[in-house]
Amino acid sequence: MRSVSFLIVFFLAFASSAFAYNDFYASLQPRKNHNGTKGNSINKQCKTLNKLEKLTALASNQTKLDAMIANGKLDDAEVTELKAKAANATAELQTMMANSTLVSTCLVVDAHQKAVSECKTMSKWEKWAAMAGNTTAITALATKKGLNATQTTKLEEKIANATAKLQTMMANTTLVDLCNTELKAVSGGEAASSTGSATAAQSTGGAATIQAMPYVSLVIVAGIFAAFL
Repeated sequence: MRSVSFLIVFFLAFASSAFAYNDFYASLQPRKNHNGTKGNSINKQCKTLNKLEKLTALASNQTKLDAMIANGKLDDAEVTELKAKAANATAELQTMMANSTLVSTCLVVDAHQKAVSECKTMSKWEKWAAMAGNTTAITALATKKGLNATQTTKLEEKIANATAKLQTMMANTTLVDLCNTELKAVSGGEAASSTGSATAAQSTGGAATIQAMPYVSLVIVAGIFAAFL
């Protein structure tokens, strides 16, 4: 009789552990947002709008298409296919362009993305310019990249040109201020993300514990039941 009781307790304990583990594992999985998708829908719409605009603009620019054919970037068949795609996209583009709210929002999004791209370029020029006149650093970089004499000379020219390019960009105080603001926003976002992750982990852990409680209780009840057998 005791062996039967032991088997009952063991079975219930195994079943409850399995259910508790499944709930705990599910609670740790990343969740999608309320509409079941990931990412920013506005950014996606703006990206689609830009893509369609560029497609139709290229398809209608025969001079540019001829130049691309001459340079071997496209052939006649590809140009025909491109024009067909542009023709099919016209209706969708017109529908999107009719949405004035979307168009105005995308102008802001595009401007921000362009600014971010320029900030990244400025950061790159800063790194190159910092090496100007530093023979030791240039030699170390050339050695690390395995550059020959000709390539090293080109590297030195690139570093020298970076200083002039950086100065031109730095003269745009609006861009500099924007880049500083963007940098602070990114730094603040990373800190908030770290804090949020820790809070979410604590919340998830608590939720998992609560979810597991019924199954733990089931084991306890099973033990009490078996004690009377």
